[in-house]
Amino acid sequence: MRTSRISQFLLSTRFVVPLYAVLTVLISFQHYFKGTINNYLIFVKPFFNLVAGKNLYLEYPEYYYDTYKYSPVFALFMGLFAWMPNWLGLLLWNVLNNTVLYTAGRRLFPEVRRQLLFLLLIFIDVMTALHNSQANCLLVGLMLWTYLNLENRKPVWAGLCLALAFLIKIYGIGIGLLFLFYPGFFRNSFWAGLWLLVLGFTPLLVVNWTDFQMIYRGWYDIVRASATGVQLSLMGVLDTWFGLHVSKGAVQLTGLIFLLIPLGYWRRWTETHYRRLYVSSILIFVVIFNQMAESPTFIIPVVGFVFWFLHYRRSTPLAWPLFVLVALFTSLSATDIYPHFIRDGVFDAYKIKAVPMILAWLVIQGQLLFYPRWRERLAAAADAAEQETLAAEAAPAQ
Repeated sequence: MRTSRISQFLLSTRFVVPLYAVLTVLISFQHYFKGTINNYLIFVKPFFNLVAGKNLYLEYPEYYYDTYKYSPVFALFMGLFAWMPNWLGLLLWNVLNNTVLYTAGRRLFPEVRRQLLFLLLIFIDVMTALHNSQANCLLVGLMLWTYLNLENRKPVWAGLCLALAFLIKIYGIGIGLLFLFYPGFFRNSFWAGLWLLVLGFTPLLVVNWTDFQMIYRGWYDIVRASATGVQLSLMGVLDTWFGLHVSKGAVQLTGLIFLLIPLGYWRRWTETHYRRLYVSSILIFVVIFNQMAESPTFIIPVVGFVFWFLHYRRSTPLAWPLFVLVALFTSLSATDIYPHFIRDGVFDAYKIKAVPMILAWLVIQGQLLFYPRWRERLAAAADAAEQETLAAEAAPAQ
């Protein structure tokens, strides 16, 4: 049948790889020629301030608008691109982001078909992040690689990925909770701590000790100052929907408590389904409880949701309704499929993008909180999904 041939083509590397590659190039050059590369400039220009021993966290309108909020280590790393022409640096920066996420996606599932389906389902959010030239694809890719390296008993690489995730955005450290679930917790944590220590001192390669201390104090101050707003988060939804001006710290603490309560099932830490649920929950948690989350950041929770969906959509009748909500109001909310007056007057005003992810987190966290009751259903759902995928891969094109 024609639909079978189309499906086999769409779920093949000869479609997915060029799709990612071509659009990465097109979007990079689109923004370069339009001159809309301010986010990229925010990433690369602080390298020159770092080398000059300046405070990275002041305004530098001669370079870019807004302020730099990332770590000094990230500024040093971006020196790899800072010396290049903007068109080449921007392109290679976007290629790096998508490559790290793409390669992680190709290892999340044993079957090629589900790997490629995963990459297609997150594609719109990947493009949203790409249009903003931000580091979110790189960040979620590193978080996934932390999990994958732990699964493959590679603590050195898991520690490196965790340290890099933290040094890009502080909440990347959240995936480190997974270290509890694998043998050799102290050894694994040692490697993560060692990488963090070594990388944390790398700015000393280009600055003296006095400037090093000044720059890190600037990072601490800007992180504290930027934690005052309320954007696409649970706190934003509570504010705009219900007029509840609650303490952000109280909401985040409550969410953290609910995230940690399932750790009481310590005998289940070695079970694959338990670990997968936690990966999904953490990836959603770090964004919906981040008061400063922006639209491009939502590639992170969408990755967590799709990872859960492809494994466990048969575990609950809520899975497909959640999928539709995430597709319509999270993934597509920032695209031109909706008129501007709806995006600005409804979606942005009421933080709609965050709502499906909040609902998804509640469902996934519910499965974790009552894991013994869900255990058999989760296993059956995962087995059914795997068998369906294997059968589809084995079926010849009609």
